This record gives sequence, structure tokens and C-alpha cells, in this order.
Amino acid sequence: MNAHDRTFQTVPQNIEAEQALLGCILINNAVYDVVARILEPEHFSEPLHRLMFEKVGAMLLVGKGVNPVTIRSYLPDEKIGDMTLTEYLAALAAHAPPPVHARDYAATIHDMWIARQSLTLAQQAVDTILDMQPGADILDKFGPLEESIANLRAQRLKGENRIGVGKHYIEAMNAARQRGKVRGVPLCLPEIEEVISEPCMEAGNLYGLLSSSGEGKTSLTLQMILHALRKGHPVQFLSYDQSGDQCIRQMVAQEYGIEARRQRFADLSEKEWMKVVEFGNWIDSRPFEVIKCTDQNAAQLVGLARTFVKRHGNGEVPLIGVDHIGSVTPEDKRADEGTKAKNINKVFKAGAEMTDAAWLILNQRNSYGMKRDNPRPISADLYGGDPAKQAYDAILYLYRQEKFKQERMATAATDQDWKKINKVFAAEAEGIAEIGAVKVRFGSPFIRKIVKFEDRFTRYVSERASEQPSLMEGF
Repeated sequence: MNAHDRTFQTVPQNIEAEQALLGCILINNAVYDVVARILEPEHFSEPLHRLMFEKVGAMLLVGKGVNPVTIRSYLPDEKIGDMTLTEYLAALAAHAPPPVHARDYAATIHDMWIARQSLTLAQQAVDTILDMQPGADILDKFGPLEESIANLRAQRLKGENRIGVGKHYIEAMNAARQRGKVRGVPLCLPEIEEVISEPCMEAGNLYGLLSSSGEGKTSLTLQMILHALRKGHPVQFLSYDQSGDQCIRQMVAQEYGIEARRQRFADLSEKEWMKVVEFGNWIDSRPFEVIKCTDQNAAQLVGLARTFVKRHGNGEVPLIGVDHIGSVTPEDKRADEGTKAKNINKVFKAGAEMTDAAWLILNQRNSYGMKRDNPRPISADLYGGDPAKQAYDAILYLYRQEKFKQERMATAATDQDWKKINKVFAAEAEGIAEIGAVKVRFGSPFIRKIVKFEDRFTRYVSERASEQPSLMEGF
């Protein structure tokens, strides 16, 4: 090839592997889950195949089955050789090989993509040399190429994606043994670890946090977020309720004891000003993002999370928080609340696995549990009720007796009312919060722990202060 010809004559690709894999997925949708950790749409060389894989993922994410008929409407009506689109899809399904080989096809597709990317980088190197200006440092010019090569190396298909689940389990156990800890996001209170019977929020797991309005679930979430950031974990907070400024204001109140009211009026001492400025600069240096949501659905939130993780991934398990599930726009607005919740949680669980992150979904209690004589949370109080807990790996609840006791006392009219109050609520409920669970996978769901709630600073404090991380640890 002529040295001045800047086009490569042969593009590495394997159209047959792409066709075989797509055919497998069309006849067995479970194949997508096997290869989704290996492949992205851009790994396919054929544009139509790229679009098909993208649409398959989008359809499965919202619970729609994929076959040659259902996917047809989401693809452009064009000829593929001598065949119509309908004929082509039918042929892919009809000639699909056994799904057992799907992982090998995916590995081949990924290898071809690596090869194409490598050729592109090689061509960029050639272009850099040919376009060299007098006096320029060629090694400096190669800086961006070196970064691109490093990124490509990081995306190389790992051997674990080509092995069976048994061997993958053994290798994961060995990795955990070498790390000496479970791979996940650390928790800010030792009581939470005990309640969910886990040392952290594990990567790929979906967690719920349940409480009524005003009990402080957002406060606890922000405390968990700040603890994760201090430990180096990327955090994205998808909030339908609070802006970034409001979140930071609450974090400052929790960490420095500067009430949010005083911050709003800038009523700070010189020393407090310095602390606030220091905190603002520090938080901007962290892999942290707050998105004020409006009408996004669950799939769109997963898309935002995937983009965030790709941009800010640093090797530590990310934490994705959603506040709260009741504000997420459902795909089917006509469905009952239980169906809406199940579908949304299914998407979030898939998102947790897809992003290899821990997801925390805030649930505001429905009105049914608020009317019980004993209003301690149960799974029926979830958004969508008891069936909605299926996709969760663990669900915490926050219960502040003080809030309910004051409400009941304000409306008590008979001796019977007062008897119920004295029977249900502790004599001293002020500043006390209970943390429990309505679902755990690998422990008892009946463990309850008490923590202090400092209403003035909207923060939770462990009764075992020596085990709670110190404020602003790591600054």
C-alpha cells in the first residue's frame, strides 16, 4: 500500500458472527443477558446489526419480548441485499445456531471491534507523523494516542466473560479473598450493616430505603453519599425533589453543624465561611453528580447512570441514588401502582447489574400504613405494595416514633386513644430513629437498631460512636 494512502484496505469484521448472535437472541432473549456485559451496540461492524442490538437492549429493559415481529417496527424499512427487512429478520431466526455458542460469537465480535479500533489508532499515528510541523515534538504529539491506547486496553474483553458461571463464582471468591473484603459501597452507620446483614452495598445490587415524608430518608441518603465520596466511590444522585445546592447545603449542615437556615441567609462566621468554601472545593474534586429530574422514566435514568459510570468510573464501585421511585414516570401510565412499581424496579435492577453499581431507591410510604395503630413500616407500605419488593436485594426502613407520636397526641380525644399511644410508642421518643428492614436476602429481616437523629442538623449518629466514621474523615 502506498505510504500516502491513508485508508486501510481490509476492515476486520465478522458479519457471520454478528448474524449468528442476533439470531440466537431473537429465538432466546435470555442470550442477551449472557452477552450484554461483553458487548455494546458500537462493537458491531454492520450499522443495521448495531441498531438491532441497541433496540433489543432497550426493549428488554422495559420488559418487552423480542422476536422478528416485535423488533420490526423499531428498525428502518430497507433492503438487505435481495431481502426485505422482514425476510432478513426471519432468516436470522431460522438459521440461528444453538445458544450455547453465543458467548463465543460475542467474544469474536468484540475482538473484531478491538482490531478495528487498533487500526484507527494506527492510522492516527500515521497521520500525526505525516502532518508534522517543523520544530514540533513528535513524542508530545503522541500523548493523546497513548491515552486512547490505554482506554482501549481497559476495554479489552476480559477472560471472565468467556467462562461458565461455576468458574466465574470460584474466581470471584478468590478475588474477594485477595481483597479481604466484599466489593461494594461502604456504609456510614454500623447499624445499617447489622440490619441488612451485609458489610456494604454490593455492586450489582438494588437497595430500597422506606420511610414517610419528613422522617429523613433523604438526610440518611446524603449521609451515605458523603461517606462513599470520602472513600473514593463515584456517586450520582438522581433527585426529583432536591437540587444540587439543596443537597450540598444539607451535607454541610450534617458535617459542620451549620444549620441549613443559616446557610440560606449566609449567616456565617469567618471560620464557617472558610469551612464552607473548603467543602465546596472538595466536593467539586470528587466524582459526584446531582441531576434534578423532571419527567424521566426508569430506562432514561439507567441511561444517565450508564453515562455517568463510563465518564467517572475509577475502579471503585459506584453508588446511584434515586429520590424517589414514586416520581419516576412509568412506561404504562394506565397500569395499577403495583404493576408500575414492579416494572420500574425490574429496570433498576437490570441497571444495577449493567453499571456494576450499587443502586439505592428511596420509597415514600403509601397512606395505608400511616393509618395502622402501630405505624412501624412493613413491606406493604412500599410504593406498589408487597409485590414491589421482588427486585430488591435488601430494603431498609427508617422509623421515627417521635413524628407519629406527636401526630397521634395532637388528635387524641378519648382514653382509648391515649392507651393506644402509650402502648405503641416509647415514653421517650424524641431524637430517636429506628433502622430496620422489610427484606434481606441473606439474614434475618427482624433486626432493628436504634440511632440518634439530630433534627437541627438532619443527621444520624450511631450509639456506638467509636465505630461510626468521623466527620469529614479523609479531608
